[in-house]
Amino acid sequence: MTMHRLLGIVAVSASVLLATGCGGTQPQDAGPKAVLEAAPGPTAQVRGLVLPLDHYQLSVNEIYLIESAKDVLTRDCMKRRGFDWEVIDDRDRYPDLRNRRRYGLIEMPVARSMGYRTNARLMGSTEVTARKVDRERRLGPGELKAASDPVDGCYKLAGDRLARDSQVNEDLVNRLNGRSLDAALKAPDVVRATRSWAACMADEGRPYDDFYAAAEDPRWARSDKPTPAEKETAQADVACKQRVGLVKLLSETERGIQERGIRENGAYFVQLMSAKERHLAAAREVLDRT
Repeated sequence: MTMHRLLGIVAVSASVLLATGCGGTQPQDAGPKAVLEAAPGPTAQVRGLVLPLDHYQLSVNEIYLIESAKDVLTRDCMKRRGFDWEVIDDRDRYPDLRNRRRYGLIEMPVARSMGYRTNARLMGSTEVTARKVDRERRLGPGELKAASDPVDGCYKLAGDRLARDSQVNEDLVNRLNGRSLDAALKAPDVVRATRSWAACMADEGRPYDDFYAAAEDPRWARSDKPTPAEKETAQADVACKQRVGLVKLLSETERGIQERGIRENGAYFVQLMSAKERHLAAAREVLDRT
């Protein structure tokens, strides 16, 4: 699996972890507030790009719900240790963008303005990200240790409490998530469509074997900002995908593969969904008391 293809699977998870985690960075002077870079809003196609396995894993909204509960528990723990803790409670609803780059670049507005570049906002982070980064930057050494010590930090203890009745090994769902994409890319209909995409790109004077190769062209790494050539290639990439119906075919193929994987591991996925529901219920119970 290429690095860009891997990015398509984990980029949203990484941005959510940035938005919600209490990491181990050293405290800094507050300075200017963190601001997310601008990015075009998701298209209807991206908003509708939901795969069967997604339902068994936490969405952005569900992660924010759990993080709000963790903040409440962390605040209570920090208070007992003589520190304050800002609770960042965000109940807005956000689109689930975890698959935004799963099939490479698929949005013309993004191609026009950003080429193949990504940033946290593009991949699903919200202003909650910046607020959490700002909060961590303000922590002094004592507060940082009390909050984020890997053994008994308040944030870890809060997470452990919320998840104590919902422990399930997620290795299988993660493996199936990666394998389903690889299998879909090798399906005969998708292979033919990819060849048609490549022929379309070649007609535009941009020869690439597949759309991941276009995104990973080393020329794009030579500049901090997208060049005209990168944007033009990105726009041709999206236009050719649309012309041959590649994203629709690829997503439908992968949905079938994932549905089969769920059927073949039915007991595991019942357990996984039950654990997810218990985790969310624990978070709601904490928030209902506040």
